Amino acid sequence: MPLFLAGLLLGGASGGVTYGMTTDGQLAAITGVAVMVLTWLGFACLIFIDD
Repeated sequence: MPLFLAGLLLGGASGGVTYGMTTDGQLAAITGVAVMVLTWLGFACLIFIDD
């Protein structure tokens, strides 16, 4: 559960910063989702390599 929340937090933060800098909602949404997915995949890779 903490990994899921970390992905949401990082995705939301990067989407918010992108929106604040560009005022383009669509770009901010894409950036937020991309960061969420990459965060989850990164944590999954670390867990998989650790096992």
